[in-house]
Amino acid sequence: MSYLERQDARDAQFMDAVQGGLTSAIERGSGRTHEYGRVFTALLFALFVITLLLAIMAGTRVYSALSDMRTQTDDDRLAMGLLVNSVRADDAIDAVSVGAGPEGPALVLTERLNSGSYETRIYLYQGQVVQEYSVAGTPYTPDKATPVVRTDTFTFTYSDGLLSIVTDEGTADVALRSVRGGA
Repeated sequence: MSYLERQDARDAQFMDAVQGGLTSAIERGSGRTHEYGRVFTALLFALFVITLLLAIMAGTRVYSALSDMRTQTDDDRLAMGLLVNSVRADDAIDAVSVGAGPEGPALVLTERLNSGSYETRIYLYQGQVVQEYSVAGTPYTPDKATPVVRTDTFTFTYSDGLLSIVTDEGTADVALRSVRGGA
């Protein structure tokens, strides 16, 4: 065998080795690529699920906060509505007056019936506006009064037929019909 033949044989062996090595390396690499693809897909799915759970948690907290605010607003509106409706129910000539409650002025609504005169007293007591119904002229009994709204402020003013009631929840204005001769 001549030198050239031996060189050709070595070159052929080298080329076979290189091609075989590349082929096996490609085959091994494609397996790794396939494994990396699975891992990437699993991580992407996990990231999606975690993001979705975080979004659901955030949405739940926002909804809960909005629901609590709505409930508080409804309660405040209901309490102010109760005060306004109490005044409107007893709206008559000389029915609205000011009394001396245990912790400041009291809004007194007098009802005159055939059986006697009765008062609905609305006043501040221990951080709450309370409503008490009793016989006119009797002492105040705040322990028997019905709480209306929790507040630290209760004032009222009367001017030109308009009664304004102020609490921590806001101001409610009541136009008295009796001033115009409607009662």
